[in-house]
Amino acid sequence: MEAVLFDLDNTLVNRKLAFEQFSRRFIDRFAAAQNPEDRRKLVGQLRVADRNGYREKRELYEEMRRTLPMREEATTAEDLLAYWFAEFPSCTVAMDGAERVLQELKSRGIRIGLVTNGSARTQYAKLDQVQFRDYFDAVIVSEEAGVKKPDRRIYAMALSRLQARPENCWFVGDHPEKDAQGAAAAGLRPVLLLTTPTDADPLLPEGTLTINKLQELLPLCTGPFCGLEGR
Repeated sequence: MEAVLFDLDNTLVNRKLAFEQFSRRFIDRFAAAQNPEDRRKLVGQLRVADRNGYREKRELYEEMRRTLPMREEATTAEDLLAYWFAEFPSCTVAMDGAERVLQELKSRGIRIGLVTNGSARTQYAKLDQVQFRDYFDAVIVSEEAGVKKPDRRIYAMALSRLQARPENCWFVGDHPEKDAQGAAAAGLRPVLLLTTPTDADPLLPEGTLTINKLQELLPLCTGPFCGLEGR
């Protein structure tokens, strides 16, 4: 094994938990909600509209400006978007076991890469919030790369920076299409982190490994799946 590459959101950082925290701040700051039940419903509305992060942010906050009962009529979609960029990264929390996994891979001399869709400003801020940036030998953010997962070119960029061959690398992520299928198409072995019991997909590429917790990656890295028995 030459390298392990990771997705960021809901893989190394718990985006679902971070967005819940951000949503409560957002509703308290902008929404004219009079009681806890109203705020709870609005937080749920924002969570559904966000589509677990797979929503263009300007579109999302233009919708929120139209549909939420806003505290101040003069609030614009630009105000809401600015609040997102200023506040969301500070809500970032590491996924359970993430730092231990990164530390252990580093100690074994395995190169570590990150391939993530999103804006450079937000994704780097998340890395800095959890102090993970220094673990990586290569970081590829789609905004900077000009292509997004599952486009195989974004994986190729990371492999080039890592000076690693795809057949000797794994990619760990939580999305069956953007992570598992994309990585397999680029020649890497996919490892799918199952964040809910329903995440297993019968159309996963052949050879995909599945884990329920990041810590389960470490014994796989010394087992028969990667040819490092006894290392």
